[in-house]
Amino acid sequence: MRDRYSALKAIIRDDRGNIAISAALVSPLLIGALALGVDYGSLTLQQRELQQAADLAAIAAAANLSDPEKATLEYFQMNGLDIPVATAKGLLTDQGLIAYDPNETPGIVATVTPGRYTADPAISVAARFVRTRSYADAARVEIHGKGQLFFASAFTDPPTLGAVGTAAANKVAAFSIGSRLASLHDGILNAVLSGLLGTTVDLDVMDYRALLDSQVNALGILDALAINLGLTALTYDELLQTEISYGSLLRAILATPGLDAKSKSAMEALVRTASKTRLSLKLAEIIGLEPLAENLVGSSSYMTLDIGVFDVLTAAASAANEQSQIDLDLGVKVPGLASAKLSLAIGEPAIVSPKAAVGTPGTIIRTAQTRLAIEISSEGMLALAGIKVRVPIYLEVAHAEAKLASIRCQGASNEGNVQVEAVPGVVELALGEVNTKAFANFGTTPRVSKATLVAAPLLGIDALAYVNASNMQPKTLTFTASDIRSDVIKTISTSDTLTSLQASLLKNLDLDVRLGPLSISSPKAIQMALSDTLSALTVPLDKILYNTLLTLGIRVGETDIRVTDARCMQSVLVQ
Repeated sequence: MRDRYSALKAIIRDDRGNIAISAALVSPLLIGALALGVDYGSLTLQQRELQQAADLAAIAAAANLSDPEKATLEYFQMNGLDIPVATAKGLLTDQGLIAYDPNETPGIVATVTPGRYTADPAISVAARFVRTRSYADAARVEIHGKGQLFFASAFTDPPTLGAVGTAAANKVAAFSIGSRLASLHDGILNAVLSGLLGTTVDLDVMDYRALLDSQVNALGILDALAINLGLTALTYDELLQTEISYGSLLRAILATPGLDAKSKSAMEALVRTASKTRLSLKLAEIIGLEPLAENLVGSSSYMTLDIGVFDVLTAAASAANEQSQIDLDLGVKVPGLASAKLSLAIGEPAIVSPKAAVGTPGTIIRTAQTRLAIEISSEGMLALAGIKVRVPIYLEVAHAEAKLASIRCQGASNEGNVQVEAVPGVVELALGEVNTKAFANFGTTPRVSKATLVAAPLLGIDALAYVNASNMQPKTLTFTASDIRSDVIKTISTSDTLTSLQASLLKNLDLDVRLGPLSISSPKAIQMALSDTLSALTVPLDKILYNTLLTLGIRVGETDIRVTDARCMQSVLVQ
């Protein structure tokens, strides 16, 4: 008995083989966990492959919106994926169209939804894609079906997997804010442009007309500039951010294809007289190319960003003179005036707000905020005969703005319709003395006070007047593919033009008349004589204002918008 007890104790103390026994006991659990891990990893891989298929199929569908279901099936077939595509008529498969019941269809099925996509951060991600076949520019592919289990299928059904991919055409358009006027005065234009450049410009009216009528591709200017400066392997963004001289810009424009003989002659004259200016600038201040920013210079010849030659020259001169004040004496260059003096200040446009741009919907371009103070004088008429009349005018023009609102693709064509929301520059016009200390500070508004128009021994006339024209609500302009090909210019304007504003200003004067030591209400004869004198100044004042603002690329109360290109290019994934 004792021998048996001793043998039992020996067996209990002996721990050899414990690991094998433990392994045998837990092996079913380990094998089960390993099986579940394999199934989980397999489902994760299946989900990833399904998402990749949905994304790439969406790109294929968005690239062929005339028949997105067929394009999706062709993508699956080319990549060896056995995924049928559900349509309203049935299930599209390798064998053709077959009937099916959505509630009973086994396996994985894809559905395709064409629509329109709006890339606007202000819109929630879920609301950016809208289902429609009208002007569709995007497609959404959804793939749903049962996953595949290897071990867990013995005790559970496989889960349903799903993936959604959305792709939209990469839509870009080229547009610009421009100016065009019929009334040119070379003396004023030369004086203002010379003041901006700090040199002497001497072009005649025919030269200015040639520059106004000539258009060039801004991308061509950049290509020519890179060649002239010996810059290679540069992106458009790097070139736009490079500090260049104004003379380099002039020579690049001259080397750009598309100039006719008259424009070349005018540019050659300008190069001779103005290329020595010390002004420099970055072209990013007047040209925006965000969608093409990372492209190498010279690689975007397919895109056309046409801009007026004169607009480039004046916008560059304004950008180089931002927030500086220029004082000019126009002398007797304007018929009908005894003298004319001009002070000019140019504000800085908002950041990333050029005058011409290639952009996606949401891109904004603006003109610069501008202030003019003009003092003109003329001999009086009638009862004021022989008495010099002095008229100080203050003009402030706010930004004119154009926003690329939408681009709608047209079927299989890479062209599109473009909508632009535009607001013309708000104008304030005053007759009175302006505080020149605050003139060039665009953070403050210059104070305009009553001005002395006549200061004679026996007669004094003080006056103050103010009027404005505003149109703060944007107006939507639609450019069709035909408009873009035909280079159509569309104009948005306020209810009043500059001429009518001047008439209103001069008719609504707050007058103080002094006869000798007396201050009295304005006698009718003197008031009529003053009215006649001021009315006679409207035409020469128009010449100064129009031509000065033309040199700055501005039309008061009116904004010219051009769309020179619109592309619905390769599709890209979107959110």
